[in-house]
Amino acid sequence: MSTPSSVTQAGPSPVTSREFRDVIGRFATGVTVITTECDGTRYGSTASAVSSLTDDPPMLLICLNRNSATAAAVRDSGAFAVNVLAEDHVDLATRFASRVPDKYDGVPTETASNGSPLLVGAIAHLICRVAEQVEAGTHYVFLAHVEEATSYSGHPLAYFRGRFGRMQTAPEASVLREVRARVLDMGSDFEEAIETGRWAEEFGVDANRIHRALAALADEGLIRRERGEYLIAPVPNSIIDEVYKAKLAIEIGVAQLTVGKAKPEQLARLRELMEDTLGFVQDGHFTDPEGWVRANERFHECMVELAGSAILLDTYRRLCLPGLNLRALDRGSYASNSLLDDHRELVEGYEAADLARVAAVLGQHAQRPLEMRGQDELRRGIHVTAVD
Repeated sequence: MSTPSSVTQAGPSPVTSREFRDVIGRFATGVTVITTECDGTRYGSTASAVSSLTDDPPMLLICLNRNSATAAAVRDSGAFAVNVLAEDHVDLATRFASRVPDKYDGVPTETASNGSPLLVGAIAHLICRVAEQVEAGTHYVFLAHVEEATSYSGHPLAYFRGRFGRMQTAPEASVLREVRARVLDMGSDFEEAIETGRWAEEFGVDANRIHRALAALADEGLIRRERGEYLIAPVPNSIIDEVYKAKLAIEIGVAQLTVGKAKPEQLARLRELMEDTLGFVQDGHFTDPEGWVRANERFHECMVELAGSAILLDTYRRLCLPGLNLRALDRGSYASNSLLDDHRELVEGYEAADLARVAAVLGQHAQRPLEMRGQDELRRGIHVTAVD
């Protein structure tokens, strides 16, 4: 018969406040300002801890720090308003989260039926009467009846991981792909405003779909948003570097699947396309940048096609490398002969069924854009990115 072990299994360690804040900070919320009036003084505090409770009767709950003057005023007055902030209300959210002496200075307001201030420009107002108050740790939790509710057009302000931002509806994947390709194909060295309505007409989709796609690209840093307009600008190096990391990952994966397994006719086609890339570099420059981009892309796509996966090839094409390259190259861009040497070695590695050699060449090939970028900056004194 076995005897009970004298060793006690340790339970899970308690969650620290720092760990909790880090995890709960990944939960995106809307942003509100809780306002109230008590004894002739107006109070207000930014809050994201606001939640609907029931719809019959309409009730919600809010959480406010017990040390907050607004919390004390809500407790004493028994009434408050919830002001749902719009996406351009970052300054307002910051102001009501601070300890400035008069948070309402210069802020346009109206007065609710329960005496609470209403912030003009909010996208929703809820007029509330406290039904119950609970103390929970460092906070008061107020359960309240919603007496009036009004909404307006606009997009909400969001709070995520300690920062305010826009809460953007996800764009449709197919539209996002087409818009990204258009942005990459038409970029230049100067900023250009995008005509959202014209693009919607050309793509045959609703203008809101174009808007959501452009907002997503602005979040990526591929375009810039300023005063309600979307502007095409030179592609940031950070975007270029991320694209080429993805390109290398795909090509290394394809090599692992295909080196030593490609058919003779596939290898012959790969060599043919490699040789097509050799005539576009002379004296350290591209003789025909557009011709180089087309020939280079045919060669690299042929390598990816060796895997026999339409999904993989489609993923590779979604990187929009031709458009990215065309935005970066001109006849003055520095062109390293190492690019051509890499292409020869890649084909020879495939023909010799030498995976280690192919992988090594792909790794050094991925560094060529950085080398060429540095040469351009040294030679020309301006920021021109040359890519392969």
